[in-house]
This record gives sequence, C-alpha cells and structure tokens, in this order.
Amino acid sequence: MDALLVLLAALALGGLVFLPWMRRRRAVRDTRQGLMVASDPMAGYGFVPLDQLDVRLPGPDQELEDALAEIRRTHDWRPAAALLKSTGDDWERRWQRVQTLAGAAAFELAEGRRRAGAAPAASGCAPGVRRRPRTPAAPRRTPSSSSSRRCATRAPRTSA
Repeated sequence: MDALLVLLAALALGGLVFLPWMRRRRAVRDTRQGLMVASDPMAGYGFVPLDQLDVRLPGPDQELEDALAEIRRTHDWRPAAALLKSTGDDWERRWQRVQTLAGAAAFELAEGRRRAGAAPAASGCAPGVRRRPRTPAAPRRTPSSSSSRRCATRAPRTSA
C-alpha cells in the first residue's frame, strides 16, 4: 500500500510540475517557429527572401538597364527612343519601361537640383526662371532642342 501511495504522489508531482514545464517549453518552441513563419512564410520553400525582391518589375530587363546606363553616360534621349521602338507590340513591357524611364528622369532631375543646392521647382526649369509662353506663330520645337531654350527667360523681379 505504501508503494501505491508513493507511485500516486510521483504521478501527482509529475502532473503538477513536470507536465506544465514541458507544455511551456513546447509553446515557446512553437512560438519561435511561428514567428519565423509569420515574418517570412516562404522561407521553408527555397524562395528568395522578401527583402531581396524587387516587385516593381517582373524580372531583369537587361536592355532597359543598358539604355539607362547609356542615357546617364551621354545625357541623350535617343537610347530611350530606341529601347521603346524595339519593344514592339508588347504593351505591358512598354508601359513598365516608360514608367522606369520617367522615374529615372525625375530622380536625375531631383539629384541635379540637390547637387546644385537649388530648391525644387514645379516647372522643371531652374529656380527664378520661367518658361516662355508659346505663341501660335512660333514653330514647334523638335525633341532634339534643348530644354534650356524653353527656360531662357528670367522671371521678373519685384522690388519690395
């Protein structure tokens, strides 16, 4: 009878102390694993980590990268025109390339102004310079004309 009482006491001690300790330990392990899965659900499948993905484009576009490098080097619009001409009837790719070229142009414009120490202007011209109004008799400019010609007139200064 004493052996049965000792066995019952051991089971009670195990149920009150050992079992909750094991449950807590398993819960902590599952929580850590759950946090890892919650932060990156595709980690266990061999996919690229989310922080390394560029979701703006569906894949690498070497022609676009080459054209952007040429544009940065020469400051000429012709590589962009050739790139868009070579796109053909793939309208989705054309749209992505146009968006990327526009973003790169805006970034270059902002960087140029930042380097020059000028405040950003809404018109696209240098600060203190406004665009000349286009008269109906004035001939339309070709794309090769410089944008500085359009911005050649200084804004009138007002004395205070």
